[in-house]
Amino acid sequence: MKLSQLKFFCAVVEQGTVAAAAEQLHCVPSNITTRLKELEEGLATTLFNREKNRLLITPQGRLFYQHAKQLLSLAQQTEGLFRDDSQPQGVLRIGALDVALASHLPQHIVSYRSAYPSVELHIRPEHSFVLERLLMEGELDLIVTDGPIEHPLLASSPAFHEQLLLITPPGVHADSSKLAELELYVFGKSCYYRHQVDQWIDQRIQPRITLEIESYPSILACVAAGLGFACIPESIFKASGLAIQQVQAQVVEELSASDIYFVWRKQQHSPLIEKFIEHTRLSDANASQQQPTPYCL
Repeated sequence: MKLSQLKFFCAVVEQGTVAAAAEQLHCVPSNITTRLKELEEGLATTLFNREKNRLLITPQGRLFYQHAKQLLSLAQQTEGLFRDDSQPQGVLRIGALDVALASHLPQHIVSYRSAYPSVELHIRPEHSFVLERLLMEGELDLIVTDGPIEHPLLASSPAFHEQLLLITPPGVHADSSKLAELELYVFGKSCYYRHQVDQWIDQRIQPRITLEIESYPSILACVAAGLGFACIPESIFKASGLAIQQVQAQVVEELSASDIYFVWRKQQHSPLIEKFIEHTRLSDANASQQQPTPYCL
């Protein structure tokens, strides 16, 4: 079935005769007659009863006309999807670390949705290495993850500043032997932060036990209770509102470099990806100018 056949059919129904439809569509009547016969053969249905020089639409033809009009209208809308550059359209799939979704992205997503309501935006939280795999497989268009990424098929650029802090019970320092008496709380091995922590721990001490607890609030609650220690993104710790009497936050040089990056496939050229990055950086700059938030450990 072709759109031209539907267009000819609807024109005959609306104009009443093949001759009138041909005049409207600027074609010869025989062309329309041929297309109508092809359409009926393809549908295995009679759309018109033919009486001498007249075409009378059948009940099946009336039903088909309703659907044909909808299809033609949808085709017209589809043709004009990308003509208006001022309102980008598309389905954009973004994956992000939980720390990015919890601390950095929410206000930017709100701003982006307000600026580009015609873009269908989907956000998926995952660990670092899962995000990279999904990006490589084409299930995601852009990821917000640890970086920079060094890969022949991927490109990256800075998104947000982030660093890991060592969070311990009060009085327990990074070089303290007391760490060996405490539990260590980490995320799963598909998390890049986990790999950073493992490398740092291997060079220092062996904690009493290592527990995978993939919840920052739960981890912080355990540390505040004096049960163990963890390495937490600075933005998550700031948002927790924990007082210095409850936990102690320290900058550890080996863990401090944990910035978050935008990452995309090099061969994927999409204005939607570019606009999301550009819009996020612009709104982030405006927010920083309006609401400076000095932080000190």
